[in-house]
Amino acid sequence: MKFKKIGIQLVGLLLTLALIFTVTGCSSTVKTSTASVGSSSSEVSSKTAVFTDMLGRKVTLTTNVQRIVLVRTMDIYMLSAILGKALDTKLVAVGESFKQSDIDGYKKLSQVYHNLDKMTNLGSVYDNAINVETVIGLKPDIIIVDKQFYGSACIDKMVEAGLPVVFTDDNTDPFHGIQKSMEIIGKMLGKQAQVEQMVNYANTKTDGILKKVQSLEATNVAKPKLYFECGNDIPSVIGGTRGDTTSGWGLVWKTLGADNIGAGSGSDPLNPEKVLSSNPDVIIIGGSNWDPTANIMRMGFFSTQKAASDHLELYTKRAGWSDLTAIKNDRLYSIHFNIFVYPYNFAGTEAMAKMIYPDKFKDIDPQKDMEDFISKYVPYSYSGVFWAQWDK
Repeated sequence: MKFKKIGIQLVGLLLTLALIFTVTGCSSTVKTSTASVGSSSSEVSSKTAVFTDMLGRKVTLTTNVQRIVLVRTMDIYMLSAILGKALDTKLVAVGESFKQSDIDGYKKLSQVYHNLDKMTNLGSVYDNAINVETVIGLKPDIIIVDKQFYGSACIDKMVEAGLPVVFTDDNTDPFHGIQKSMEIIGKMLGKQAQVEQMVNYANTKTDGILKKVQSLEATNVAKPKLYFECGNDIPSVIGGTRGDTTSGWGLVWKTLGADNIGAGSGSDPLNPEKVLSSNPDVIIIGGSNWDPTANIMRMGFFSTQKAASDHLELYTKRAGWSDLTAIKNDRLYSIHFNIFVYPYNFAGTEAMAKMIYPDKFKDIDPQKDMEDFISKYVPYSYSGVFWAQWDK
């Protein structure tokens, strides 16, 4: 009997060591069971439910989610709208450092949330740099991942380890993706009723714009030629455009009825001569606070209309641009590059529709609609500029 007891203890010790050495990060092979690593603080609750995520996967979660991990840091805006002030106690980790990867967002949300510095920073999923063992140690009740990262090594290992991974999808449909993701996560977090109010508000605004654009196209209205450039470089450097019309910004411009001169060009910069010879009717520069030290196009919570206009003017100094129709007609704009990850993305859609068809959408007030939404549903106050027009 004594020999049997020692043997059983030895086997248990060896199994424990095997688990430790197999789960050591993204480069390791994880072959643990759901029972061994999928447990969390929710073990104390016997209530679970099965949900379907946006990849069609069945996921079993506790009905009392207390510990949330965001693999993509920018999803904090979606979670903030869903949880309100409760985010401060339930969000335990994000991918990249929120403070370093989104300067304005961190500064803004810090006005409401006081535990942002206490969250674990997991590393960039874009670089496949997340350590799976660290995630396991957090004992998450849910791990929220956008489906663009499905198939990456780190995420695969989380799934293999039995962790509660849930896939959302913000990219397939830039106009409704964030709302669809909010509906899924809202159900999982027990916030379905309040999320439905936000989603209905946003979808009503968005669908009204898209329906009117479709009506315009049915009348064979002339599509304005549009040039879009990512403003993450200084104005003297030509930034990338977005020409893939199946997703992202290329799909946005196609859906909103613009004739995108960069269509088919991918994400590379257009030849300056291409822009001049195309002579666009509308020029839109994407902006964010990517780099606080560089003179780039800034949009966000702490931008101002004047600063945005002053920066847009620098683009007009490019060789030949003063002769472009867009510049002559004062149709040079900026839009927040990540507007579609915000729960109030509909306001960006309204603003862009006005940029493309100013006469057709002159009665739309995206600024008022955004302020109204934030005051009703979001725990932080409205501030800043998310779109702007050059004021010469």
